[in-house]
Amino acid sequence: MAQKSSPVPARRWRFREALQLAWPASIAASITPLLGSADVWALGQSERPLDIAAVGLAAVIFSLAYWTFGFIRMSVAGLTAQAAGANDEEEMRAALVRGVAIGAAIGVILVILQKPMAMASFPLLRIGSEASDATISSARDYFDIRIWGAPFALATYALLGWLTARGRTDYLMAASIFITVLNIALDWHFVLNLGLGPKGVAAGTLIAEIAGFVIAAAFALRIMMKEGGLNLPLHWRRIVDPARFRATLAVNRDIFIRTLILASAYAWFVQRSGAFGDVTLAANQTLMQLFLFTGLALDGAAIAAETLVGRAIGAKAREAYDIAFRTTLAIAAAGAILFTAFYALWGDAAIALLTPEGAIRDDAMRYLPWVVISPLIVAAGFQLDGVFIGATRAREMRDAMIVTAIVFFPITILLAKLFSNHGLWAAFTIYFILRGATLVVYLPRIRRDLSDAGTDRVVNA
Repeated sequence: MAQKSSPVPARRWRFREALQLAWPASIAASITPLLGSADVWALGQSERPLDIAAVGLAAVIFSLAYWTFGFIRMSVAGLTAQAAGANDEEEMRAALVRGVAIGAAIGVILVILQKPMAMASFPLLRIGSEASDATISSARDYFDIRIWGAPFALATYALLGWLTARGRTDYLMAASIFITVLNIALDWHFVLNLGLGPKGVAAGTLIAEIAGFVIAAAFALRIMMKEGGLNLPLHWRRIVDPARFRATLAVNRDIFIRTLILASAYAWFVQRSGAFGDVTLAANQTLMQLFLFTGLALDGAAIAAETLVGRAIGAKAREAYDIAFRTTLAIAAAGAILFTAFYALWGDAAIALLTPEGAIRDDAMRYLPWVVISPLIVAAGFQLDGVFIGATRAREMRDAMIVTAIVFFPITILLAKLFSNHGLWAAFTIYFILRGATLVVYLPRIRRDLSDAGTDRVVNA
């Protein structure tokens, strides 16, 4: 049963609170692509550097699958944050159980369907691609090993979303650091010491995904121990309550569609990179690690927005919503400027660290300017994602992404034909501009629908 909360002045929702949530989340998010960067680095030092292209190609399948099911983290984060705003501990726990169950179930289905999934995916990736048979074979080896981590990876999404909504982005950061350090150590051992190539990279990722689930679950249990203990009643009826379950499924459905389109855009970019040969495919994969590092680091502001906006919605606090929006937007803008400066000054050094000297590095240097400007392009879209997730406005996110995709896919073909790989990067840049612009159109609905009741109330988990 929800407990009554005591009024808390809205002035507490200031920049400091948002920053305290954002900076650990930024570190956690920015560490995540280091998993891919570590893979690139290890393979770059191996006997066959072009295996970078193989892992990049196979990783597209997991990116498409895992990003598609990213709705698990997002829905758990939004629904838990709103329950926190209403000071409803039982519903927060129920949201976690629903999310972990959904994630693990989907992961098991992916494992069961791994053969038809591979049979459908690899021929599609080869359409219009110049990737060699050796690259495709190595990519398949990677897929066959890593797929077994799907239940753990997707269940972990729910746990991480829950930690975020509980305001424990420090736990989120600790879990991410642990997973990354473990994965780097395993890359070193399996690839450089044992010479296993893509198979070693996949094995390291699999082990890291299992370990990540264990540590995230341990952090969740720690929070529960402090917030009522593990004996706090959680009735099965609450978990499967038809109204709440329908609401969860509705949010998940719309974010699923939105994220499927988003993941398809990334997959399309990598698939189109293959049209320019193994060297450009490997160069784009290297640049994508930097691109993802930037975008996910900026995602700290979005994660803070998920928590703060969700709590404001749950507490029906319009003023708290306004402050949450402004503070997280300011953090996103500051981060974008810093990362743009960083890549302008040291982007070439980052590429040199990731790739061996030669054709791949030269090609990556040629297209580096697109990564340099990327922080300024993606910042607004990422922050707005957090706002809409916290408000659980999944339908608007879905519709905005559909409009963006309608423009993106055809413009990719046109610009790539006219300007080759520069055209491909230009289309990708336009995609992120449209992603933010379409969300801005729907933004006024959130504040308009937020009741004036409780505008001086802020409830912290």
